[in-house]
Amino acid sequence: MESTNHQDHRTLAPSRAKGYRLHRLEVFNWGTFDRHVFSVRPEGKVTLLVGQNGTGKSTLVDALLTLLVRPGVRNFNVAAGAKKRERDERTYLRGAYDRGGGDDGEVSQPKFLRPKGDQYSVILACFRNEGLGTAFTVAQLLYLANDLSVEKIYCLADDERSIQGDFGGLESTEAVLKTLRSRGLRATKTFNEFEGWFTKLTHVKPKAMQVFNQTVAVKDIQRLNDFIRDHMLEPCDWGEKVDRLISHFTQLSEAHDSLVRVRRQFELLTPVEKHGTEYQRQAITLDKAERLLSATDAYFAQRIVDLFVPAVAQRKVELERLRVRKGGLNDEIGAAQEHIRDLKNQIEHAGGDRLRQIPILIDRERASAAAKRTTSDRFYAALAKIGCAERFEDEAQFGAFQKGLPSRRAEFEATAARLNDDQHECVLARGEIRKSLAVFREELEGLNRRRENIPEWCASLRQAMCDELSLAPRELPFAAELMRVRAEERVWEPSIEKVLRGFALSLLVPDKYYRLVTDHVERTRLAVNGRGQRLVYHRVAEQMPADDRGQLVPHSLIRKLDFRDGHSLLPWVKAELANHFDFQCCDTVEAFQLSRGPAMTRHRHVKSGVQRHEKDDRDQAMDPRNFVLGWDNREKKQRIGDEIQRLSGKESEADRQLAWVENQLTETRDRLAAVAEALKVTAFSEIDFSVHDLEIRRLEKERRAIEEHSDTIKDLKRRLNEAESRAQDLQTLLLALAGDERELGTEISTGEKLIENSSRQLKRGEADGMLAEQRQCFGDLDAILSEPALSCDDVFQRKDDFRASQEARVAQLRKAIDPTRDRLLEAMAKFLQDSPDESADLRPATDYLESFLALRRRIAEDDLPRHELRFKERLNQRVIEEIGLFRNSLEQERRGIESKIDLLNESLKKLEYRPGMHIQLEPRPVRDAEIAEFQAKLRECVDGYFEDSAEANEARFVRIRDLVVRLRDEENRRWRDKVIDVRRWLNFTAAVIDRQTLKPVSVYEDSTGQSGGEKAKLAFTILVAAIAYQYDLDPDRPSSDRFHFVVVDEMFSKVDDQHAEYALDLFQQFGLQLLIVAPLDAKARVTQPYVGCYLHVTKKDNRSAIYEMNAQEFEESLIDTDDSAGLAVSRRR
Repeated sequence: MESTNHQDHRTLAPSRAKGYRLHRLEVFNWGTFDRHVFSVRPEGKVTLLVGQNGTGKSTLVDALLTLLVRPGVRNFNVAAGAKKRERDERTYLRGAYDRGGGDDGEVSQPKFLRPKGDQYSVILACFRNEGLGTAFTVAQLLYLANDLSVEKIYCLADDERSIQGDFGGLESTEAVLKTLRSRGLRATKTFNEFEGWFTKLTHVKPKAMQVFNQTVAVKDIQRLNDFIRDHMLEPCDWGEKVDRLISHFTQLSEAHDSLVRVRRQFELLTPVEKHGTEYQRQAITLDKAERLLSATDAYFAQRIVDLFVPAVAQRKVELERLRVRKGGLNDEIGAAQEHIRDLKNQIEHAGGDRLRQIPILIDRERASAAAKRTTSDRFYAALAKIGCAERFEDEAQFGAFQKGLPSRRAEFEATAARLNDDQHECVLARGEIRKSLAVFREELEGLNRRRENIPEWCASLRQAMCDELSLAPRELPFAAELMRVRAEERVWEPSIEKVLRGFALSLLVPDKYYRLVTDHVERTRLAVNGRGQRLVYHRVAEQMPADDRGQLVPHSLIRKLDFRDGHSLLPWVKAELANHFDFQCCDTVEAFQLSRGPAMTRHRHVKSGVQRHEKDDRDQAMDPRNFVLGWDNREKKQRIGDEIQRLSGKESEADRQLAWVENQLTETRDRLAAVAEALKVTAFSEIDFSVHDLEIRRLEKERRAIEEHSDTIKDLKRRLNEAESRAQDLQTLLLALAGDERELGTEISTGEKLIENSSRQLKRGEADGMLAEQRQCFGDLDAILSEPALSCDDVFQRKDDFRASQEARVAQLRKAIDPTRDRLLEAMAKFLQDSPDESADLRPATDYLESFLALRRRIAEDDLPRHELRFKERLNQRVIEEIGLFRNSLEQERRGIESKIDLLNESLKKLEYRPGMHIQLEPRPVRDAEIAEFQAKLRECVDGYFEDSAEANEARFVRIRDLVVRLRDEENRRWRDKVIDVRRWLNFTAAVIDRQTLKPVSVYEDSTGQSGGEKAKLAFTILVAAIAYQYDLDPDRPSSDRFHFVVVDEMFSKVDDQHAEYALDLFQQFGLQLLIVAPLDAKARVTQPYVGCYLHVTKKDNRSAIYEMNAQEFEESLIDTDDSAGLAVSRRR
């Protein structure tokens, strides 16, 4: 219908209309247009769409946008000022009409006319070109898939179509595409294909429908910059690029965190390596010294064999030579004695009877004198021993002395008895010391062969068992080898050792070895060094019990233990401890008294239950040298070594005391013997040899007197003296040879015993496997003891001297290694405190040093280079590259905007802004601190790309992190949206150019100093120029095959009539058909001279309807917008 009251020459009649224009619009089940096909027919005329707010005007506009604009960039429901996600295709499909109020402040939920979404929707627009007599139809069929996503079919036909005629009777969506194509429609499920059809048909440029979309959003024109940015330039969604940058930076940050962590670990492991290397050096030196000390006995045993075997052989040769010489000497002595007898016979025949009697008498007197002299010597020697220096001249003196001897004998006997008791006590004390020394030395030798603290008899018993069963000792551990008292709980060690000792010395037998072990134990006498032993062993099942330490009593004994990780039987040990040794450790006796279960104090005061209590303060039980828990026996060896030194001192002192007592006892016994000897002489005549000496002198005087009278006898006597002297010399030599023979025999016997003992010692070492290890030290010992060379004379003294010096050296090395160990453990603990994840495999203990060093090597050789490379690659090849691409994209977008302004300026040249003048736009960089800072930071992030030092990479990372963290921060969302919106990088000035001179007449910066109307005029000019360019419209072209349809929404509501008419004239100049959306108010009258079709949208019972009306009806509706009767004559289409 047309009204004759408001038409004038500006109305564009259909006959003059150019290009493709909206002829008919139809919707079915679209939003609140429910259940029916709603159709309006603008028939190519400028159309005014009015209605109250919320009636459905924007629903129809969104239908056109859905048909023509690419998904994702549509400005849905802009007329209503809706939020971006308030309406979408799904809400239109289901017929959203209201939002119910939520309870308790909850977000309100929409209500739907078609809540199930099981019906399809169709929107359709038919465009006709009256000049060419052609038409085409675009349509969309929409429905919900099973996953509630919207399925769309885009359709285009080269003629007029309708919903009723072409989209009815669609009962199933499965074959709908095929059905539509069979009805002569081009149908596709991709917008790109549809857009290609539409572009080819209308000849629009690629961005034309984006301008169409932006034009709908133009409502209020305040600032030139905002207008151009928001409506002339499409926003670019940088979210994906920013998210990708953030994602890559997240990976870079993870790589950087890993690199920092690895660098920190390497830094903390460096002192571990430093102190560990020093500790290993000291430990190697100590171990070597201990091995040399351990090998000392075997070495000297070997050297004794090496020295004494040839020495004994040499002595045997010398002995054989001496015996040959002694035989010859006996022959010479026999000949000399025969010669003496012959001379004596000759003298007897030459001297007479008296001469024969005198020697006999002299010999008899001499024999008597010698006997008495011997008795006298013995007698006076005995007196000297008892301290008497008297000499007796007669019987009276002798008799007086003899009477006092019995009392002296009684005194000496009492002293001897006392000294006998002392001797016995000293022997017993020294025996105990030597017994303890033997035990400790044996224990120390055993500890040197192993690392654990178990006693030597346990190790020997197990070794014998393992040798016979061909098992490794590790497969049959004692419980003590798998646990130890924590270093920080050492005050509890004596009590814990008391409670656990029985269990600790139990052998653990895995089920798979149970039969072997029981058979061996049954048939074997368990003995070490001939002494029978007691063995307790446990059968350990393959199915290990769960670790119940979480159920332990407070302050449990078990929590004060460390366990030796890595052994398969450890879970069983922990379970056994939890089941039978969950003793509460009580710091006070009150807590001990109150405890209901097993408990103990740190003073070895233990109760096994409510009744039985025990306290063991025996020295041996409390001696740390007897503790058995743990797998590091260095401390125990130190203690035993110290005790051996102490006991060796006591042994020496006991030897000195015993020697003194024995010396005193010997002297006392000698005095007793002397008294007994003195008592044997009963008369002075038994010791008076002087009478016999007088008689001998008389007889010799008589013999000389006879001999002086015979020369023959003198010569025979001379020869006899010579012969006797010769015989005496030979006899003396024979006695000397006999002494040498005895000495050589003793040396040979002693040497052979030494060889035998040393060989036996070496065989024992070879049997127990120690000799082979000790022989490895012989070379070092040879080097140490080579100057001077060992000999039979000094080998024993050299052995004692070397052992003493080596024991002192070992003690010194043990003392020196402790500070190094403390520094090492402190460095280990500091590392584990900083890297608690490593605590599962590492402990602050020297046993784990190799693991620490291996970790440091792995970090230095693998982790650190790998993380550095990974960080560098992600920094340079991903993040910096991504930032570079992002920056280039932003710059490319900026250049694209400048290109768009250049194209827009080409269209602006065709529009006369003022007589003889046109508008030109000039983009200029914005003066904004935030944007400038952002651009600078982007540039800084990629600066120095080719500088590849660690410092440069770290500095770049910090710059990138500062930028990305700010981009990622949701609280900085305003800043992020601002700085990455390239449209805001530029400000736009508008210059009014004189067409003649091409010089600017005036310049407007963001409409500064202009009235609202001038702002609108400038904006309208730019908008129409943009549309004309994108639509490829030429106002001077007599006919057109281009698209000529535009939707504007409340564009003129805040503009004065003069400038609104200017805009409408511009649209009309380019032959554009407008669909003007406006509220039902008087402001819409400004459009009446240009409008050829009036449409009115109403709403009732939450459902919309649309009516056509003429100009008169429109005018009447403006008079009273609340009077629905004025619309009764409207005709429903």
